[in-house]
Amino acid sequence: MKLFKPTLLLSLFLSFALSATGPSVADNYATLKQQLSQWLTNQRVMQLNYHLNAEIILDDKHELISGALIRYSMREEPCIIYAPHRYFDKYTFDIAEALSAQCQVLIANTKHRNTLNKLGVKADLGKSRYSVANAFIESYASTVPATRIYQIHGFDEKKRRTEQAQALDVIISQGARPPSAKVKKISRCFNERLKLKSAVYPLEVAELGGTKNILNSITLPKNEFFHIELSYSLRKKLIQQPKLMSGLKKCISL
Repeated sequence: MKLFKPTLLLSLFLSFALSATGPSVADNYATLKQQLSQWLTNQRVMQLNYHLNAEIILDDKHELISGALIRYSMREEPCIIYAPHRYFDKYTFDIAEALSAQCQVLIANTKHRNTLNKLGVKADLGKSRYSVANAFIESYASTVPATRIYQIHGFDEKKRRTEQAQALDVIISQGARPPSAKVKKISRCFNERLKLKSAVYPLEVAELGGTKNILNSITLPKNEFFHIELSYSLRKKLIQQPKLMSGLKKCISL
């Protein structure tokens, strides 16, 4: 007889216990979205008279909804810079911080992507449906004409399965969607202006396309999702070379 794995058994038990004793994770998530929408409304009212830069860090006390760090300001462009794996993809948070000077929102994780919640689900913001990050993104999307999300990831070129990917500095895509003209333009800028080796998934490289990223399945108005994978060697250079970082920022904002 096939036995349940301990993690699966725990997940089933907790799911039953939660549904029997209180609101579901989906209900808690819906409440969080309402609260974040109200928070955003309050920030917009305050910024009629003040220059306000706000930062919040939310971790669910019940350990069911993945937490996030959020920085918000209305003085920048209406876009989001997002580092979902800062404790796993080295330097991605530092790079996201540098790039965030041009966007209203910076989002990052608060726990390692392999941390398990009480349901045995990993706190991986790239895959978690119920997260503070997603709740904020959905709420924020209703306040701006269009939603542009630049998600920064890192890869180790030595661990890639194709020689093609091993030779690259950048892999850029729009997740499960066909790449737009803007994606191709950004990649071309990386190649021509910064002299990097950049490729567009799936047209020029066959891996790291972000097709399983949770943002592919969240409905947002006029949503543009840019999944940007940076090699480890490039991440180190970006931290050490301000001019290169500035060039990366200019290419992304084209």
